[in-house]
Amino acid sequence: MNLVNGKVINSEECERVLENIDEMLISTLRKTPLDVEKVIHACDCMVQNAEQLDIIKKLPELGISPVLTSMYIGQVKSMLGADAIKRRLKIELGENYNKPQELVYAHSGAKAAQTLAPLGVLFHITAGNVDGLPFISLLDGLFTGNINIVKLPKQEGGITVSLLLELFKIAPELQEYVYVFDYSSKDLHAMRKLAKVANAIVVWGGDEAVSAVRRLAEPNTKIIEWGHKISFAYVTKSGAKNTTLLEKLAMNICLTNQLFCSSCQGIFIDTDNMDEVYKFCEEFLAILERISAVHPFAFDEAAMIFIKAGATLQFYHERIERSENKVFKGNDCSVTACRDSKLEPSMQYRNVWVKPLNRDDIINLRGYKNYLQTAALICSDDEYTELAEKLIRAGIIKVSDGFEMSSYALGEGHDGEFTLRCYTRVVSVQN
Repeated sequence: MNLVNGKVINSEECERVLENIDEMLISTLRKTPLDVEKVIHACDCMVQNAEQLDIIKKLPELGISPVLTSMYIGQVKSMLGADAIKRRLKIELGENYNKPQELVYAHSGAKAAQTLAPLGVLFHITAGNVDGLPFISLLDGLFTGNINIVKLPKQEGGITVSLLLELFKIAPELQEYVYVFDYSSKDLHAMRKLAKVANAIVVWGGDEAVSAVRRLAEPNTKIIEWGHKISFAYVTKSGAKNTTLLEKLAMNICLTNQLFCSSCQGIFIDTDNMDEVYKFCEEFLAILERISAVHPFAFDEAAMIFIKAGATLQFYHERIERSENKVFKGNDCSVTACRDSKLEPSMQYRNVWVKPLNRDDIINLRGYKNYLQTAALICSDDEYTELAEKLIRAGIIKVSDGFEMSSYALGEGHDGEFTLRCYTRVVSVQN
């Protein structure tokens, strides 16, 4: 689905826009800069009745469970109210982000005013692993006063355009700051054209997506990478006895189906003993199976056949080609015990690996540097501070309990950075 100037357009109209997009962007840039207060007001109005939005009512049809839908509504309301947005702007951009700061040149005493300005035009190439990601990504661009071009991922479900149309009803002046296209990444002509007119490309995705954008972008185009990350849980002997915390971890695995960068892919156990790993696998499988039954898959039958077929092939690989691994198979979920301590993605869809990793060896995870994101730490209270520090020294960005792995706290950094700061530049004008 394509959206330009607040109107849904077909592919033929899309091509005409593509040919003239540079002139359209320049026309907007010549005008008075975007009033961010209007963006904030529009978001605040929209989320007041978030439950009544048509696209929210249709989320179950997109395979999103009622529990996850409820969580999304709660997060949207907490993130996009006016007070929350303004607080976030102050956290990420500074208490006086919207006021000029006086500078003085030491050699002459001359003065200048320093402030923040938008990068200009952002080209968001988004991934499909997080529901509503294109909309959230472009909102961050609007909060920083940028024009936003968005390439939708496959099977996005119409969430972004539906929400934007609601936003434009409240603030139609925002329309010329948003372009949405459903071009394929393989359409190199379109991708190069959109990349060329952007001041920065915001890319979400794995190594392959990031590498493709680097080849696509010209040398004078900034690239902002939100690349592939891997998250996991770390469980100590005392943590393995805490059923409540393990249930929270199982909830994350089931609600996200391990599709997010912040989802638990696997579990490291604080041990060198494989018998302890096997024992934990048996016990955690029972918990995972119980939680999975309470929160069944929300996919339709055809999708479930595809998911189960993929899992079956993976199990075959584990049992035949990697015979050193032991698979504990449950109903619609599994736990695989591995002898190595490598950090790797899981099979997803409630299939988790478990590996030994002595606490003294946590620092070895630094070899995965830019892939590390969230760690759920499940241990006793007197172990928590020490182990959290070890995980952070290894390169982890966020330490939480199992349930909050994939949650967002207002003002929390993303992959160790403040998003809004990445979308602005510091400018100064001598008085």
